[in-house]
Amino acid sequence: MSRPAASRRARRVTAHLLPRTSAGAIAVTGGDGTWSVPGARVAFGQDPADAARAAARLSPEIPLRPVDCRTEFATLPGPDGPVELHIDRMYYTAPAAGAADGALAPAEALALPARPSAPELLPAAPAHPRPRLERVAAYGVVTDAADRVLLSLIAPGYPGAGTWHLPGGGVDHGETVRAALAREVVEETGQRGAVGELITIANHHRTGEIGPESDDTEIHAVWVFFHVFVAEPTRPRVTETAGSTIDTAWFTRAEVAALPLSATALRGFAALTGTAAG
Repeated sequence: MSRPAASRRARRVTAHLLPRTSAGAIAVTGGDGTWSVPGARVAFGQDPADAARAAARLSPEIPLRPVDCRTEFATLPGPDGPVELHIDRMYYTAPAAGAADGALAPAEALALPARPSAPELLPAAPAHPRPRLERVAAYGVVTDAADRVLLSLIAPGYPGAGTWHLPGGGVDHGETVRAALAREVVEETGQRGAVGELITIANHHRTGEIGPESDDTEIHAVWVFFHVFVAEPTRPRVTETAGSTIDTAWFTRAEVAALPLSATALRGFAALTGTAAG
């Protein structure tokens, strides 16, 4: 008897638009219980916000507001055996334009079956000759009741070495974005926090970077930022070994302003203040 084929893992990112009516509801299309909102697969290097605009046929200049990130898991039959598909879905909102078939509360719209569906996302992207690395990462603006901010120091040998960073990191296969952030906060700082509201979703696309296979790697990352609150702060300590974090500490807001910050931290703080990151 032949052994069943081992399953293969695959990751996908999608972007969706929730058109918001003047009454605060979400405009939906379809009917007979098959309501849907615009969505599309995010191509390598593509800003998820651009993918959401294109799916909804919006002009590039129309601003979108990130509202949520949800993770979906599916095991599907593939040409070479089962595929364990991990889908991170980015949701945005913008004022609705034109007529709609119906309207739902925001929570109901977020709970709709997402399109493109898992089977529609199964086909792999065309092969590319250049080494590529794609990932989704979650970062937290971590605070306590005294309004202190928790940061981690990037270790030598890692991008951004010597700068202070928002706790967080890559989302593992089979892990939700919020669960990944809670895990990273514990590993990098020893603190247990409650992951709260989404702050923003950012696109990071670079070429000529150091990767696992080449020093000339094209990198595409989707960074998802959340508020995290630590109700019972303790003395921070790095619990991971041989990782990218060498130190961690609580800082006042005034102290943070004087620190060398990583590009990711600058992006997260800029989203909070409504300023452009450098």
